[in-house]
Amino acid sequence: MEVVLEKGWISSDFIVKSRRKDNTVISGYASVFGVIDTHNDLVVKGAFKNAESHKVKLLWQHDVTKPIGIISLLKEDEYGLLLEAEININTVAGAEAVELIKQKAVAGLSIGFSINSSDYNKEGSRVISDVELREISIVTFPANQHAEIQCIKEIDVTDSLLEQKNLKELAKLVKQIENY
Repeated sequence: MEVVLEKGWISSDFIVKSRRKDNTVISGYASVFGVIDTHNDLVVKGAFKNAESHKVKLLWQHDVTKPIGIISLLKEDEYGLLLEAEININTVAGAEAVELIKQKAVAGLSIGFSINSSDYNKEGSRVISDVELREISIVTFPANQHAEIQCIKEIDVTDSLLEQKNLKELAKLVKQIENY
């Protein structure tokens, strides 16, 4: 089948989009302040003050051999440690995680850290006031039962180099049509 291009008018509604679904974004609280977890730990506001999202790994079930994406936002607010992360569905573990999150079979978040500063309160709980955050995992059973994914959304990621190449080719075609 041959495509014939004829010189003419191009509609102002003409839009070129190149998209593919690549990743899924989640957001939620990786840790909630003031909650005694299953390890009898209580994390307080300020514990994550030195956490930098680009240094913290996103893992599947605390398995260091299963990184599943990147953390784009870590921010303490009054409630806890807010997280936004992008899960790479081109990995086996990432695709599995996304499907289980969508199904609501898994929704927990859990933190892996080293304690820099802590004390014990009157009830015998360890009060953690400063940590070195190493990883955040999507888990089946979080120690802090309030730490969970609250939102999941698919995003369209466009390979910018491919898009630029396609747009340049399209521009050439448009010029050829105009000069026809």
